[in-house]
Amino acid sequence: MPDDAKHIERHLIEMFTLAGEYCIKIENAEQFSKDEIFTFLHKISPLLYLRGLLFPITEEPEEEGDERIVTEEQWENVFNTLRNKFGTDDNFNYLDFATPENIDPIKGSLAELFSDVYQDMKDFAWLMTKNSLVATKHAAYDIRKLFVANWGAKLLLAQLVMHSRLITENAEEDYADLD
Repeated sequence: MPDDAKHIERHLIEMFTLAGEYCIKIENAEQFSKDEIFTFLHKISPLLYLRGLLFPITEEPEEEGDERIVTEEQWENVFNTLRNKFGTDDNFNYLDFATPENIDPIKGSLAELFSDVYQDMKDFAWLMTKNSLVATKHAAYDIRKLFVANWGAKLLLAQLVMHSRLITENAEEDYADLD
């Protein structure tokens, strides 16, 4: 196997492992407390982001084989489960740094961000399980392309919100105990 192929294969395996772990936890979110889900998402989000950032750019496959498995109904089920789990911690406001002239806050939803990431991760993982070279080529091309266009920025935004909710609030309590 050429060095480039080994390099891509290693990235595929690492991304597949993280994507699978992410999807399993999201699909079973009802079984966990809000704190357990928040903590999991806070820890896996930077790992997914890093894997996407390091994932090599591949050529778009010429063969047909780009398929999507997550339906709108499945996405809505994941979204509703997460929204119900997050409760009042789901909504947040943020500024769109891509358009700095817009100074009005935008309403955001953690459930929506994580559901969108779920869709890309699930589609990637599904293509990887097809045991087909064409499907694997599409998985590799799509995961990097969608990182740039979709899930990378969503993970960063979600990470910022999760950081303020988990780390900042807990740190204030931790440091107050030291006084």
